[in-house]
Amino acid sequence: MYRASLVLAVLFGCISHPLVTSAQVAPTTTATIAGNVTDTTGKPVADAKIVLEGQKHALTQTDAQGQFVFIGIPFGTYTLSAISTVLGTATRTVSVEGDTDIAIQYEPPSMRGMKVIANVTSNANARFNITPASITQVNPIANAFEGRTSWRTILEQIPGLAQAGLGNGKVNFADATDSPFLPVQIAINGALPYETSTLLDDMPLIGASYGNSAGTGTNLALYPLNGFGSADVVRGPGANAPSIVDSIGGSFLLHAPGVVSANHYDLSVSTDAYGGIVTNVLAAVRWKKLSAVMTYGVNTSPGPLSGAGLPSETACPPLTVDGLPFSTSSSTVLSNPKYQGASYGVATDFLQCCFNQTAAWNQHSGSMALTYALSPSFSAGVFYAGETSQMPNLYTSYATIDFTPPAGYTGSIAPGVHYLAYSGGNGATPVLQSSSLVEEKIIAALGRGTLHLAALQNRTWSSQSNNTLSSATVQLFGAGTWNGNPTVFNGGTYHNVTYSPYSLYGTIVSNNRDLLLSYATPLSENFHAGASFVKSMYNNGGIFAYYYGDPYDCGASFVTYPLADTQTTDELRFFIGGNPSDKTSFDLSMYATTANYHVQNPNNTVLSIDKHYTYAAPRLGFVWRPSTTIAVRAAAGGGFAEAPLNDLIGTNGVPQPNDPTSPTYYTVTLTNLALRPETSFAFDLGTDIRLHRSTTLSFDVYRSNLYGQVYNASTLTGTYTGPAGTLPLYTTQYGNLGVSRYEGILLDLRHDVPHGLYWTLSGGLTRGYVVSLPGGFYNTAGGTCTRATGANCTNVTVVPNINFDGCFAASIPYAQGLGKIGYRWNSEKFIDLVGTYYGSNNTYYRPAFAEFDGHIGYPVTKNASLLLTFRNITGIYDSPLNILAASNFSGAPTITGAPYALYSEMYGPRTAILTMNVHM
Repeated sequence: MYRASLVLAVLFGCISHPLVTSAQVAPTTTATIAGNVTDTTGKPVADAKIVLEGQKHALTQTDAQGQFVFIGIPFGTYTLSAISTVLGTATRTVSVEGDTDIAIQYEPPSMRGMKVIANVTSNANARFNITPASITQVNPIANAFEGRTSWRTILEQIPGLAQAGLGNGKVNFADATDSPFLPVQIAINGALPYETSTLLDDMPLIGASYGNSAGTGTNLALYPLNGFGSADVVRGPGANAPSIVDSIGGSFLLHAPGVVSANHYDLSVSTDAYGGIVTNVLAAVRWKKLSAVMTYGVNTSPGPLSGAGLPSETACPPLTVDGLPFSTSSSTVLSNPKYQGASYGVATDFLQCCFNQTAAWNQHSGSMALTYALSPSFSAGVFYAGETSQMPNLYTSYATIDFTPPAGYTGSIAPGVHYLAYSGGNGATPVLQSSSLVEEKIIAALGRGTLHLAALQNRTWSSQSNNTLSSATVQLFGAGTWNGNPTVFNGGTYHNVTYSPYSLYGTIVSNNRDLLLSYATPLSENFHAGASFVKSMYNNGGIFAYYYGDPYDCGASFVTYPLADTQTTDELRFFIGGNPSDKTSFDLSMYATTANYHVQNPNNTVLSIDKHYTYAAPRLGFVWRPSTTIAVRAAAGGGFAEAPLNDLIGTNGVPQPNDPTSPTYYTVTLTNLALRPETSFAFDLGTDIRLHRSTTLSFDVYRSNLYGQVYNASTLTGTYTGPAGTLPLYTTQYGNLGVSRYEGILLDLRHDVPHGLYWTLSGGLTRGYVVSLPGGFYNTAGGTCTRATGANCTNVTVVPNINFDGCFAASIPYAQGLGKIGYRWNSEKFIDLVGTYYGSNNTYYRPAFAEFDGHIGYPVTKNASLLLTFRNITGIYDSPLNILAASNFSGAPTITGAPYALYSEMYGPRTAILTMNVHM
């Protein structure tokens, strides 16, 4: 069955944290147990009582089709009983080490029992939900084997879930859509990425890479899409949430591949959007008590610019031309009218042509999951997932320019014609990025309960280095001074040029280590209880350095700084739950959290300082099932989000120019050791209804009040005199707001059948806004904010009661929608059309628009099938390369009444992708 790729909307923090790129990534130790009950003839048994006893006690009934499901069941050993008033009781012990399908068939009394027919990963169409949380399930491995190369494609079609990371053009890797370096981070129910936890076996994954900073959420682009068997988007303040740290909107839970029931092997070969090759292999082997699942994938792509000879508007013009001294004049030969006075873009006055630019990349990724069941009551496992990517750094983004000839020009480039050019110097910068996570875990029966012990080592690494061309033979366009004489280069002829020494080197290394200890036990036939402890430590290290000959003349060293700060959390959870009656269940958890920062003392660069924060809160979830076809759920409780590490420590020191070659102002970020974490209280009310045998409806309404949300205050504080002269100085410091709010509604209606017509309609409305602000919020030392002119207004983009509107650092999807219709003959033969709606507050900073994909699946042999995917059928915002351009809609409101400038992104190329899958 085809699982539609997922599309997204963004989530940047205008009044909050200015998003960069990441969320937190990982799997958890919970599974979905689904099954069906039939009699001796294979006829479904309705209204049979299904009892699950073990680490967690749960109770449900089969529906009219004999189906049942338990979601969020911790790994362990359970006794599962099917109780029919007519046929009697069937009982079996089940080892749950991954999502499990169970078939229960009543047989003659001497043979009565049930059979575990498969242990499988969950699919994208989560079945009837009877937990307090709203859960959407997706399958990363399945998406990878359908030719997808980015987490973006499995997230963007989930209403209410947003992906942040395009950076609105500020992240250069976003230039190439679906490249390995396109940062991807998720945010749930409006909450920003650093307020959305991603977990592996209840342990947070924390990493840093180019384009995102420590604590701003985990960049999923660091982790292999083909490495995880399933993933759950768990919304709201569910009482059985493994953590309340950074889970204001919910949690993203990644699962390692589960226990293997039968050997199987898969191969997938696909094209990508740029004509590259995507290959994935999977081997799942069961040998006695050992299960092993291995995945490996390679994505080699030419990208959107392979072999393209492009003009360069470079920060460092030639030192000499044909051996004679050279300098540029003030004659403007380049302009980008789409910028309309923006503070960055194509700004210098000399053009060189043509440099062989490329955006080609290659990526290797995969995982290995080993599980050894020593006995039904004891198992041990090791899970590894890793990824390595390499591509050129699209250093300062590409832009469409107009050529305006200087006086006296008679060359070959026509004036006023658009040209694709780049401003990244004279050579591509190679960038490497990798991740490596290893988890060891033990699950053991201890007394009546189950003990979990796990450890995680998670390392991410990014590095780039470059020595630009020392000399080249290029065409020159524009005016300059050559050997003391004014000269106009008319183009069409080549010149030998030399350049200032220029090099760049940077490395960011992060280490994240976690430890988990938990125990749960039944208290009686209907109730269970337990406790868990999770310790997480994050260390941000490495060195990042830029070297120029002179920072303002393309010569001498510019800046070098070490990164070495530590952030830890300890979280203790006590929980109890059960079934007060056949139709009700509840979960109650109490959480106690301590957050610790060990950072450099801003007043003494030799010493460090420690900051400690504590928080405790309960969460309660309740489910009422008035019938086998209706589940009404509710959840409420507190949450805790740490201030991102970089927001706390700032970059105290000498102010830095905004541009090392053509500075117009200085900036400095101040440390705020009084910055406090965010806390919240949230609720979620929802229902799941089975309208028909194959038709289900899910509805949720939620609200989260957030206290002390982190925001970025930037203030013009005067001038600063440095190497670039006396220029304006802007001071940035992160602080806490009063009360903010995320609220919304979600609706999902789907009809899914093994063969025949299937369809889905889903949508969400999400709002995020500031309720109250600290006193004097708009004031500076200079006086009171004048709204008409903006004078003395330090936070003009923070407007009470206005939806987070896509101001430069934040966007919450106000409206999202998905429609899918298709016809399926079998799991591999189908055709469908998927439309995704992005509201006016979308990740691409565009007016509201819809994008359409189509899919055709066809089996060519018993073990092989083809999948043809048509991406962006209408070609809306179709470009192989994201090019900065002024937005064509008004943008976000400000306190001054003038809209805040926005810059739009492209959705991605219109293309057809062919994938072949082989199963054995």
